[in-house]
Amino acid sequence: MHLCRRHPIMLLKPVLVWLLGVSAVGLIGVWLSQNTGLHLVDVTAVWIVLALTLVLCFRYLQWYRERYLITNQRVLLLEGIVAVKVSGVSLARVTETSFSRSVWGRIFGYGELKLDSAGEQLGLATLRYLPRPEYVYRLVSSLLYPAEGRGRSGPRTVIDPSERDTGELPPVVP
Repeated sequence: MHLCRRHPIMLLKPVLVWLLGVSAVGLIGVWLSQNTGLHLVDVTAVWIVLALTLVLCFRYLQWYRERYLITNQRVLLLEGIVAVKVSGVSLARVTETSFSRSVWGRIFGYGELKLDSAGEQLGLATLRYLPRPEYVYRLVSSLLYPAEGRGRSGPRTVIDPSERDTGELPPVVP
């Protein structure tokens, strides 16, 4: 079993939006309050900054709760803050795998893994923002095409010690 979060690069866009929003609100607020002297401008600016901060916190919680779980039988994506949604694909249906890394993925250490099935649309066809995609690719390949005739159950995989910080999993009913 292998458990991992998506790469933190997913938080880059929300953080940049927050920084730009807070900067713009601050500059506009300072300019307007100096020219007009209205207290309402300052209060509105504070509320906008708080709203932007809440959106950023929500995006962080979404990222923090999303996990990929790879077992010897299926690949699952667990997501959700209050309500948990589980998307998955059975490894018995997967016929081909491939992974790719963009230039940014090579720089920051993430990639995506594609799972293909002959003539079928898989529910979880692409695992995006995977940290260490080569490792996950080798793991899934070893489960799909095990050596020494072990069958589809494949070798047991121990959770990587660097991935132990993913916290407690929500219950998944098989």
